[in-house]
Amino acid sequence: MEKVSKIIRKIEEFAPLSTMQKWDNSGWQINLGIEDTNKIMLALDVTPSTVEEAISKKCDMILSHHPVFFAPIKTIESPFIIKAVQNNIQIYSAHTNLDIAQGGVSEYLAEKCGFTELDTAFEFIKYKQFDKEMNFSKLVSTLKTIFSLPSVRVVNSDRKTYKSIAFCSGSGAEFIQDLEKIGIDVFITGDLKHHQALNANKMTIIDLGHFHSERFVVEIFENILKDEDVEIIAAVEKPAWELI
Repeated sequence: MEKVSKIIRKIEEFAPLSTMQKWDNSGWQINLGIEDTNKIMLALDVTPSTVEEAISKKCDMILSHHPVFFAPIKTIESPFIIKAVQNNIQIYSAHTNLDIAQGGVSEYLAEKCGFTELDTAFEFIKYKQFDKEMNFSKLVSTLKTIFSLPSVRVVNSDRKTYKSIAFCSGSGAEFIQDLEKIGIDVFITGDLKHHQALNANKMTIIDLGHFHSERFVVEIFENILKDEDVEIIAAVEKPAWELI
């Protein structure tokens, strides 16, 4: 058993709430004032299936990356939220503050792909420049293996080599023009829309999808809480859509 306040303190020491974006709603989503926790479920998203799994596995807290609430609410009508409250499950989220933290989501994505000693651009972006040309097809093969993907979506796929690479977990299309201005060759992100892809000039963009570019956030949470006296389990999650 561990104090909830200690769990939250560890998260916020790693990713201070003061660093989240103005539009974000990191922090408590459901705070029932329960002081102790025995089992925490880690998740990318809080969904009906996540709550059902937390109930079935007797978790008393869910720690997620994506917040449950973004816009102000007047009434609580979602059955899965009501169910969480009825089962005394508290929910806390660390979103954009965790994205930009040192060792946070974008940096972890880059390191998971084998790239370290990174620089930061535009707050959310981690990037690396090389002294020699790197093989692009090898990079694509590596990504497919790491993320267990049969294929990846690529803009400007005729690239043979690259000397710079950038990473933004989740949705990073808003940075395309800025990254092209500083000469990035390859940009790895998720959630690329049609017209955003058309706006890419020479830069090659690899779209892993939002889920695959952030699913490993549970590993970051695990590392933060590894020394705490509480049982931690990862939710069983899958992308919102699939290829058939």
